Amino acid sequence: MPLNSFVAVGAAAFAVSGVLNIFADFMPDAATQLMNFVGVCLGVLGLQALYVFAHQRTGVASLWGFLLATIGFLGIAGFLFADAFVFPSLEADTLATLIAGTTGLAIFASVILYVVGVLLFATTLFRSGMLPKPALLLWATGTLPTLAAIALPAVVMTVAEIVASVGVIWIAYAILRDLRSDAWSY
Repeated sequence: MPLNSFVAVGAAAFAVSGVLNIFADFMPDAATQLMNFVGVCLGVLGLQALYVFAHQRTGVASLWGFLLATIGFLGIAGFLFADAFVFPSLEADTLATLIAGTTGLAIFASVILYVVGVLLFATTLFRSGMLPKPALLLWATGTLPTLAAIALPAVVMTVAEIVASVGVIWIAYAILRDLRSDAWSY
């Protein structure tokens, strides 16, 4: 697959990831879990496309941001999968023990890696001027509250997820627009 096609598919996946994340905030729990899981999987593809799109102009810092965000996102995907398909079949005591132990630590580490990665990646993209700065700010600022998701009210997390998702959709649109106008070539 030519890189332009890969970037286009990845950008489209990034946009769909953002849309799924927004819709998941207004769906029943079972649908939310599945939509979030699929959205995160598509988001990983979107991160890859975003890195390929920008890496020549953003340097090593964007590589680190991409890697940290991707590793964190994959950890979050694992949690979302377990939350949707494994945790519901566990007894409450077993689940509480898992979350209080290394499983909870792994989830928290994944969130930290994701947020730090997004902040680093968005900062390097912001400085490069390749993508709309407001979109990058929405993505980064909407991602920040994830660090305190357990302590924040659900409405705050919903708003933060929508803000980040709007940023992701806007970034994907900007990439697709640049690809279509031949403003980008590898």
